[in-house]
Order: sequence, then C-alpha cells, then structure tokens
Amino acid sequence: MRIGNDKLSCIQIPHGFKVTIYEDDEFRGRSKTFTSNVACLDSVWNDMASSIVVENSNYQQGNPSDYVVFYNDCYTKGFYRSLRPGTYKGDELGELKNNISSFYIFGNLRVRVFVNNETASGYYNTFETTQSCLGSMYNDKISSLVIEYKPYNSGGNTGGGMNNNGNFATFYADCNYGGNAIRLQPGYYPGEKLGIMKYAIASIQIPSNFQIKAFINNDNLYGGSKLINTKSSCLDYSIKNKIGSLVVEERSGYGGNNNLPTTDAVVIYTDANYKGQSSYLLPGSFSKMTQADGFPAKALSSLHVPPGFRVVLYEHENFGGKSITITESRSGFSYSSWNDRASSIKVYRY
Repeated sequence: MRIGNDKLSCIQIPHGFKVTIYEDDEFRGRSKTFTSNVACLDSVWNDMASSIVVENSNYQQGNPSDYVVFYNDCYTKGFYRSLRPGTYKGDELGELKNNISSFYIFGNLRVRVFVNNETASGYYNTFETTQSCLGSMYNDKISSLVIEYKPYNSGGNTGGGMNNNGNFATFYADCNYGGNAIRLQPGYYPGEKLGIMKYAIASIQIPSNFQIKAFINNDNLYGGSKLINTKSSCLDYSIKNKIGSLVVEERSGYGGNNNLPTTDAVVIYTDANYKGQSSYLLPGSFSKMTQADGFPAKALSSLHVPPGFRVVLYEHENFGGKSITITESRSGFSYSSWNDRASSIKVYRY
C-alpha cells in the first residue's frame, strides 16, 4: 500500500473502474469490491487494507461517444440533456426528474429506470433500445436511472465498443513515470474523475495517435489549457502538478489539424481559431451559456462541430431573439455579426 499499511479510509473511483481491497498482504484474507466513490470506509474496513487491486471493468467497452439523450417530450422533442454511463438519483437528474418522455441511445448502452423512486434502488425496468415515446407507466414518472454498458457478448448494437488497439494515456504522480498512476482512454476527465491525480501529475506517457488537452489550475474543463502530444518524463514547472482536468483525444481523422479535437462532441471557444476558454458539449439545450460548463455569455468566437452534429446559437437567453444554425466547424465569425453574441445554445446529433 503506497499510502502505508492499514491506513486507507476513503477512495475516489472514476467511472468504469473497480477497486478490491484485501485485509492482508499479497491479496489474501477478507476482501471487498467497490465501483464508486467511498467517502469513508465503515468500521470493518477503515484502516484495515493491506493490499489492493484496481481494474477497469469496462475496458473493452468504454467509449467517449457512448451516452443517452433524454427528452421531456415524445419523439425526441422539447428540453433535452445528454447523460453518460453512471447512476443518476433524483437530484442529479435536475429538470429531467419526472420529466422524461423519450430518449435516444448512442452506443452499446442500456437504461435502467426507477419509477417514483429517487434513490436508484428497488424495482426497475430496463430499456436496451431507443424509446420514441414512453408508455403511461413510465412517461413523466422516471425519478432516477442508471445508464450501463450491455454485456460484451450480449449481441445487438456493438457500435459503442472501445478501440480494439487498447491504447490509453498514462499519467504519473512523480517524474520519470513513477509513483501513483492512472490510465485513461479517450474521453473527458474533470477533476472529480482524476481523483488523487488532480493537481498531482508530473509525467505522462502518450500513444503516438493521442493528444492531451490539459487545463491548468481548473478542475472543470475550461480556462487556460495546454496541448500535449508527446510523452514527458517530467513536465515543466508551468504545468507540473497544476493539471486540474483534462481531455484525452485521438489525433487522426481531421486532416492533420491538431488544433481540432477528435472527441465526439461540440467544442465552443471564447477566441477565434479554436483558442481561449472552451467547453465540451454533448447534445442538449442550454438556456444560458453558463449552463454549458460555465461558458460566459456573449463570448463565443469559434466552435468545433463534428460530422453529424448541428448547433443553433441564440441571441438571447432562453432561446430568444435571432438565431443561426451551424453544421460545420467555424474558426471565427469575421464575416457575420455573431462574434461574442450568443447567449443560449442547442446542440443536436443526427
């Protein structure tokens, strides 16, 4: 145990990982497995762990393009938000609580829904396909839900499978690739998902087809950032132990323009040429720009729109005033009046 024997009291676990702790060295004695954060181990296990195993339970299946878009009206209309795999209790659903009428599944996922139950426990029903209009038993009655991967060998849609090459970037707490480490596949990682590695990354190993967008002194994926596309045995002082959140991206497929991300999401920027503060957006309706990961109002100057996505910008909050529809990336708005004008935004995926 790198933190010392019999000293473990709490664990932060990123989505898709599982942790098994053992009472004795060499993975012997009693054991217990966890798949989500543990704020404080109970009295049976607090200060009792002597060895530990960390596994990526969804390694062959995880994909940053896997998510579900939920709508408050039938036929994928009305207010909507995208959710990635995970457990969403009543408060975490926000405006979607008891307000879901249809949903669209992207990737190899299924949805467990709980009716009139905000704790995601007890009786549930599972949907493995997109629902254009929920029946009376579930319409506007889903109070909590779980989005999970289908079993790997379950058949059906396998389009959400992870890259077969098994590539990942590895982040280390010490220089020369030492100390605590975490392996991350392409995706978005705010500070809470980095766990103990938040503000504690000193060296990085990166596959040749990957790049890292590292956000400095910010754990919410916006603000000042640095693009990293080669391994580093020891990061320089400007970034070492200052990475609060990051994005892991594949570099291929965009004509060699490494300024554009390759993750399957819309990215908006405060400056032209894809620079400045940025926010990564899955399909959803954002009545204020601040709902888009804290992006400032009337500050959008460029945006990346992947194939199959459509963006509508609105002059005023709550989708009011004039609007413009965008179906491809824009490095700026020098030939239109939309620079620093958008106050609300909708993101669609075909």
